[in-house]
Amino acid sequence: MSTKQEQEVEIRGDVLETILSHVPLIDLASASHVSNWWRDAVSSSLRHHNPPKPWLILHTQATRFPYPTTAHAYDPRSDIWIEISKPSIEYISALRSSHSNFLYMLSPSKFSFSSDPLSSDWCTVDPPHVWRTDPIVARVGDYVVIAGGACDFEDDPLAVEIYSLETRDWCACESMPANLKGFADSSSLSVAVMNEKLIVADKRSGVSHWFEPETRSWSGPVVLDPGHSISGYHIGCSNSKLLLIGVCGIENVDRVKIWRFGENDFSFEEIGEMPQEFVTRLKSESFGNCCSIDIRVAGNVVYVYSTWEAEEVAVVACELMRGGGCRWWSVRNVVARERMIAERMVFSCSEVGIEDLQRAMLTKNWRFEAN
Repeated sequence: MSTKQEQEVEIRGDVLETILSHVPLIDLASASHVSNWWRDAVSSSLRHHNPPKPWLILHTQATRFPYPTTAHAYDPRSDIWIEISKPSIEYISALRSSHSNFLYMLSPSKFSFSSDPLSSDWCTVDPPHVWRTDPIVARVGDYVVIAGGACDFEDDPLAVEIYSLETRDWCACESMPANLKGFADSSSLSVAVMNEKLIVADKRSGVSHWFEPETRSWSGPVVLDPGHSISGYHIGCSNSKLLLIGVCGIENVDRVKIWRFGENDFSFEEIGEMPQEFVTRLKSESFGNCCSIDIRVAGNVVYVYSTWEAEEVAVVACELMRGGGCRWWSVRNVVARERMIAERMVFSCSEVGIEDLQRAMLTKNWRFEAN
């Protein structure tokens, strides 16, 4: 074969798709623009060889003026952390999230929120009528729901308002159930969105209610009881199925389990238990080996992370396998806690696709660099 012929040999078909399956998603976003058949090869590789998996995104916001923000993302498909270079989010107030893929900032004069996978688009509107300090906030269909977290001295602490993304106005709704009084804030309630409903669960008791924006009403209660001694209840939605991630053990936490709810009722099916070595990583020796966690869920991946103030936040991931069972692993956290003493951290979780990356790179001039 001549030198000219050798230079014209191109890799195609299954060989190219297999090679691309080892390439990080952030690089495939550029590779898909090489040619039409490269674009098709990238698409086929993502469908058949190594599909995208939900990202865990760590947002930081400085606590001092001008309150700059940064973002790092963990991509489990390639097991890498990615530094996202982008403009800082315009400051309104403290950056918060009480739901897996929804970020917001709430001040007495403005309410700003974002729910797209990379939090690249922000909408700023008038604040709700009731002032709140630590509410439940989530997008449910075409509505943004703000529930609880109000000051008991001036307002109904269980007040609920919804913002319509279509009509762009606020509407007062039925207040949260009375048995949630004293616990109606994001630190006490775990939140999931499923089938156009907002589901809230008391993290300590498992007492759960659900809210439907279309009817503006609450239902329940239902007590989540899989038959174990649980000290921490955390719920999430995975592929339209409701999950319970339970911290087992009252005085000494020894297990973390995952249950899936039944299709038409609140029956339980245990689907996985966290390996003991990962449970140990989430514990705090300073607080008697207690286990204070929170979760973020998207697609078929559950991220469990410690909420203790520590030098490094421990993160454990769980992939729910199609054939049943779970795959657990510990996520190395390359974002050192020591550089964030004067910063607040907010976790979100999103199914990031190649189109999301291309849009951020091409139209917003963001840069993504693997660490």
